Amino acid sequence: MTVKKIMLLSLAIFISLEWYVISNERAKYGIASGNPFVREIVLTFDDGPRENTMQPLNAVLLENNVHATFFLVGKFAERYPHITRMLYNSGHEIANHTYTHPKLYRLWVEKIEREAERVDEVLTALNIPDTKFLRPPGGSFGINIFNAMRRRKLKLGLWNLNTADYTGRPAEEITRLVLSSARPGAIILMHSGVPETVKALPEIIKALKNRGYEFITMQDMWNNGAI
Repeated sequence: MTVKKIMLLSLAIFISLEWYVISNERAKYGIASGNPFVREIVLTFDDGPRENTMQPLNAVLLENNVHATFFLVGKFAERYPHITRMLYNSGHEIANHTYTHPKLYRLWVEKIEREAERVDEVLTALNIPDTKFLRPPGGSFGINIFNAMRRRKLKLGLWNLNTADYTGRPAEEITRLVLSSARPGAIILMHSGVPETVKALPEIIKALKNRGYEFITMQDMWNNGAI
């Protein structure tokens, strides 16, 4: 066997072993969907709080008796404390989306841990409990991220239905996508500060409730049997 083939084989073995470890960690410490036989759905909103559209978004959720999970960016939570408190006081789950929204997979463990910790420091100052779930920006994850999460006692919070509402999709398209793709145990990814998402929500919620779905939080879905 040539040196090149040995190197390629070694690389393949290394990647396979690392992927095996990451997959096991994901299964133990992460959630991307819930029980596929139970009509439960989680609405999640990333990148908030934003200065605009948060009150209308929260109003829609409250009017429909829906509690969602908000993955907040720490620096924005610090900038808009009144909005952060509004979300928490409205009964929504507050989760961790890092302090500065970096590409976590490029960082070492201590830096990742600090990104998550700073979010909890902001929340503590607002009398809001520490976060239980971390969603890495972009959804990418690796062993360093899991090691940092373990230190912070965090669980990975992913999704299995991406609305891509940040791309400028109109409300009608967001609605069609969700209603055609929603399944029991779905975790839906949306974003704070997107007007078309706010427009789409009333019809989405009404239609899914008519199908017998219950809207719950990430923690509820974890407790009920996450996958």
